[in-house]
Amino acid sequence: MPRRSKPHPGAAEIPALSKSAWRAGGNISQTLLEGYLDSRVTEIVELTQPWATRTRTHLVSAAGGERVIVQSSANRTSMARRLRIGPELAQRAPWLPIPEFLAGDLRGPVRFMVTRFVEGQSGSALMADNDQARLLGGRMGAMARDVGRVPVSGLRLPRQWSDARRLGAAARRWSGNAADVIDAESTSRLQAAFEQLPVVFAGAQPVFAHGDFVPVNVIVRDEAVVALLDLERARLAHPLFDAAWFRLIVRHHHPKRWRAIGPSFMAAAGVAETPANTLALDLLAALQCLEMLERTPGSAPAERSDWAARLSVVIPRISPPRLPGG
Repeated sequence: MPRRSKPHPGAAEIPALSKSAWRAGGNISQTLLEGYLDSRVTEIVELTQPWATRTRTHLVSAAGGERVIVQSSANRTSMARRLRIGPELAQRAPWLPIPEFLAGDLRGPVRFMVTRFVEGQSGSALMADNDQARLLGGRMGAMARDVGRVPVSGLRLPRQWSDARRLGAAARRWSGNAADVIDAESTSRLQAAFEQLPVVFAGAQPVFAHGDFVPVNVIVRDEAVVALLDLERARLAHPLFDAAWFRLIVRHHHPKRWRAIGPSFMAAAGVAETPANTLALDLLAALQCLEMLERTPGSAPAERSDWAARLSVVIPRISPPRLPGG
């Protein structure tokens, strides 16, 4: 596969495949891929997860033995962030297992990037039993600390989650836009909880956050995390952002495994079990649910209802109900 002389190109320098690479609907052109790989393509397998809304993922195998991952999206902003952050992170944080970037293009109707395939299994496969879940928790907790070490100076990242003032303003806007799925009492309790943001952020230095740090976004081989995937939602945030999201998602999708994976993750991540940390984790989780509601259009009512239901579980932990006559 062709290489550029610069190991970590910016978006304008990325090796390009023409927009003719894509058929209607965003399917990959096998003919063009064969020319690019300089080898006959033997298989193209779609790996897109059922819940993915923006990005399609294909595993492409060539007769020469090379295997690559091609991710495509009609959303230019989403793919531009992947193309920019992935190569830059590999340069800034060589301790993180970022798959090798090979190529990409933002110019066609479907934007895409190509990375080296990494052998292994999704971290979600280790959620099958408590022992494996405990192992995964330890590995991902340690990686959460490594992610937080990424130097952020000069790195263009969204900063909405980096301080109480910015986040509070966004949270009030998000809750106002969610009146279709959040009742007035819950909205009132959320507004009261937002007043705790200055306490949660007091003394907290914002760090690089992956943004979607969950088992499905790591590849595991021989009991080690060998790839960290999907940096589209990276941001500058409170140091417990990734831990809060991990906790929120795993508790929802794998409630029976949380007792195994949770303590090992938090211990490895260095998150002590204190009232202050518990408040921060719960309040950040509530705001993460609100942000997802903001990102989910009214044309997807089932998704909006799902995030509202997750939020309803968190609200009692950050704002107890008012007593009658109180």
